Amino acid sequence: MTTAEAIQVFTREDLSSAQQMVGHIAADFMRAEVLPVVDQIYAKDWSLTRELLLKAGELDLLRVDIPEAYGGLGLDKVSSAYVGEQIGIVPSFAGSLGAHTTIGTLPIVYFGTEAQKERYLPKLASGEMIGAYALTEPGSGSDALAASTKATLTDDGKHYLLNGQKMWITNGGFADLFTIFAKVDGEKFTAFIVERQMGVVSGREEPKLGLDGSSTTALILDNVKVPVENVLGTVGQGHKVAFNILNLGRLKLGTRNIGGAKQALTRAVRYAVERRQFGRAIAEFGLIKQKLAEMTVRCYIGDAMVYRTLGDVDRALEAIDQLDHDRVLKAIEGYAVECSINKVWTSEALASVVDESLQVFGGYGYSQEFPAERAYRDARITRIYEGTNEINRLIITTRLLRNGGLAHVESSDEALVTPFTSERDLLMRGRNLVTSLLTRAQDRFGESLTNEQELLGFVADMIIELYAVESGVLRTEKLLLNRDKESCAVPIDITRVYAIDAFDRLQHAAKQAVNAMVDDSEYGALISDIRSLSDQPPFDAVAARRRIADSVIRSGRYYL
Repeated sequence: MTTAEAIQVFTREDLSSAQQMVGHIAADFMRAEVLPVVDQIYAKDWSLTRELLLKAGELDLLRVDIPEAYGGLGLDKVSSAYVGEQIGIVPSFAGSLGAHTTIGTLPIVYFGTEAQKERYLPKLASGEMIGAYALTEPGSGSDALAASTKATLTDDGKHYLLNGQKMWITNGGFADLFTIFAKVDGEKFTAFIVERQMGVVSGREEPKLGLDGSSTTALILDNVKVPVENVLGTVGQGHKVAFNILNLGRLKLGTRNIGGAKQALTRAVRYAVERRQFGRAIAEFGLIKQKLAEMTVRCYIGDAMVYRTLGDVDRALEAIDQLDHDRVLKAIEGYAVECSINKVWTSEALASVVDESLQVFGGYGYSQEFPAERAYRDARITRIYEGTNEINRLIITTRLLRNGGLAHVESSDEALVTPFTSERDLLMRGRNLVTSLLTRAQDRFGESLTNEQELLGFVADMIIELYAVESGVLRTEKLLLNRDKESCAVPIDITRVYAIDAFDRLQHAAKQAVNAMVDDSEYGALISDIRSLSDQPPFDAVAARRRIADSVIRSGRYYL
């Protein structure tokens, strides 16, 4: 990492006026149109949800990712993700809108023929048609290619008959258009564009732990008659559609997760200031401050991670014709590891924040009359959908193995004025340690390494922590390039607090990985490398957390 990297990295502070404007449109829409009717949304008034989606279309909020040639705006990924963050203030509605604009629409954007795009994308852009994505089945979740839904060509060769069942389909109760995956002749995994009127029948609304204001149903497919021209992509190549679209979904999911965390933190701060015990506000107590600080740390670091990745992807796409979808997908796929890292980290950060927010509310947090309870339930799904966190941890390590691991990093010769010299040195050691462990694991287990899921999971945790620390350091260093050190005091505290804990977690994961694969002759040298990760200068993290908490208490909200 160099000064040039700190300048180049995209941060939330770099949002342009145009990007902020489209985000403000989304925020205003949510405040004016959605929040006043939130109780009806949670009462499963799908006609209202449809009406709101149509209004969102009128404000161009459904057009962001659709090319201009087909009625869209064709905006960058940062803009799209920023809109998603604003919509996320009502998670159930965000689920409905997000499923429509990403997994419901993007399969046609990236894999559709010209005729398919011209027929469907303008209607999806306006909200006239609502999209959904049907991959999961009762017997196939993470193992998507084990699907049993079949597609059989009719004798006249003009249609496919789809038979089977899909599960957990967001917007399943009211969507008009589905991307449905089935096996042609029981073997060739293929994607189809299927209109409801072709015979799709929705099952009951699933009783769910959270997101109970979004429609989730099974789909029953009984001789659903689909024209051959509605094959999406190529027969037998449905896995390309499925996995690329899920990767695109992960790319933008992080901002929604961190947006939810910011809301939970703001609610907790305001309650802690109002709630009095033992003659004073509970916000004055050390253990409450510790919680508020930890929540703030996760919001700041999460922003650093997701906007860094989004900025990297947008830069990679700048030199590519956006209508050359093969090259676009290849460019985005180049960041599949980062997308999985962000999906895992932000969903687990959100889980931690909503849990601590509920704890700040105490007994009231457990009541449905207070907001902490619903946020707690709504957050739980984020570790399951868009690929479970377990699957994403395996994606991180297996892709890095395929790419030869993390490159060894040398200290920069450039004189870099930074308060994070120690963190940078530890990042270099950590990256080199990860590469060493991956190499040793591959040598030890060979092709059977994919069966060592626990080992790969620990290495993935190391990689995730390194990316998080590095992102936080880069964001704060970029702030320091543009502001005085005093105004950056809280971001500096946040970055140091996260780093000191992250390297402890990284050490633990590294020890577990080493113990699972090396013999006695190798153990000593590796343990020495691992112990070097604790070589940090003294830092009073308790006092730093108090300063962080005091800053959000004074602001009455998450403000960074």
